[in-house]
Amino acid sequence: MEYNETSLWVSRIVEWGRGYVDHPAAAALCTLGWIPVVTTAIALDPSEASNGFLVGQILACLMVVSAPYDVWYYDERLLPKFFDDVELITAESDHDTLQELATRYDRLYSSYWWASTLVWAGLVLTVFVVGQSYFQSQGITGPVEQGAYLGFFCYWLLFAGLRSHGAVLTVFVIRSFAERVQLDVDPLHPDGLGGLSTVGTFAIRMTVITSLGSFALPLAFQIASNIQYESVVYVGVGLFVLLVGLNFLYPTYKVNRRAQDLRERMLDAHRERIRTLEDRLALLAEGDGDLPDDHLADTDDELLEMEIRRARREFEDYQSVQLYPLSIGIITRLVSSILLPIFFIVFELFITGSL
Repeated sequence: MEYNETSLWVSRIVEWGRGYVDHPAAAALCTLGWIPVVTTAIALDPSEASNGFLVGQILACLMVVSAPYDVWYYDERLLPKFFDDVELITAESDHDTLQELATRYDRLYSSYWWASTLVWAGLVLTVFVVGQSYFQSQGITGPVEQGAYLGFFCYWLLFAGLRSHGAVLTVFVIRSFAERVQLDVDPLHPDGLGGLSTVGTFAIRMTVITSLGSFALPLAFQIASNIQYESVVYVGVGLFVLLVGLNFLYPTYKVNRRAQDLRERMLDAHRERIRTLEDRLALLAEGDGDLPDDHLADTDDELLEMEIRRARREFEDYQSVQLYPLSIGIITRLVSSILLPIFFIVFELFITGSL
C-alpha cells in the first residue's frame, strides 16, 4: 500500500535539489543547510566574541546544518517505512485502518508543521530580544551583524520546531497504532520481539534526531547565565529534555501494554485448547465413546498427543516472546541519544568555563 501521499515543503525543496545533487544529504546541505553557516559567519567576529560564546554558537550551528536532511528523512523515509513495516504485524482485517492512519498522519505532518514552530518562535525570539545586550558584548552590534544573527535565530527556531513536530507526531502515531489496530504478534519472528522491533526502531530513530538539539545546550547555558530572563532559556531546555524522554519511553510503554494484552488473550486461548485436547485424550484412554462431535472426535490417542505437544509449544512460544520493542541495536542508539545531552551539559560546566 502507498503510505506517503503528501510532502512537507522542506522535503519538496530537498527533492528539487536532488535534481542537481542526487544524494539527499548533499541536496539538503546545498539548498538549505548552508544558511546557518553563512549567517553565523556574517554575524560573528572571532576577535570580539568570547571563546565560550564562539564554541556554543558553532555547536548550535552544527545542530541545524543537518536539520533539512532530518526533516526530509522523516517525511520521505522514516514515517512511510514505519507504516510499511507494521503492516506485517497488523491483522489483515485492520489493513484499511492502518491505511487511514497513515494518510491522516502524513497530512498532519505536511500541513500542521507550523504549530510546533510557533512554540519555539515565542521562546527563541524572546531570548533574542532580551539577550541584545549580551550579544552586543560579543561584537554583534551593527545592523548587518544583527540582521544576520536574527536570520540565524529564525532558521534555528524553524528547524527546532520541525524536529519537535516530528517528535510529537511520532508519539501520536504509535499511540493511535496501538489503540486502533489489532496486532498480529508472531512469536517466531526473526527479530525475537514478535515483530515489534519496527516500532522500537521508528521511535529510537526519531529520538536520536531529537537528541541532536543537545548541540544547542552550551549556547543556551551561555545566554542564560548572561541575561536577566534566564527562565525563558530554561523553559526551552526543559521542553527539549521532555521531548527526548517522551519520544521513546511513551511509545515503548504503549505498544508493550497492547502487546501484553494480546499475548494474554492468546495464552488463554491456548490454555483452553490444551485442556480440551487433554480431556479428549483422557476420554479415549477410558474407551468412552461419547466424544464431542467435531473433527477431533475420530482421531486416535497418538494424534491427540501430537496435537497437545504442538499446542504446548505454541503456548511456550507466546509465553517467552519478548514484547518490549528493544533489540541490542535499539538500546545502543537509545543510550547514545541519552548520553548526548549529558555530554553537552558536562561540556558546558567543565570545559567552556575554562575558556
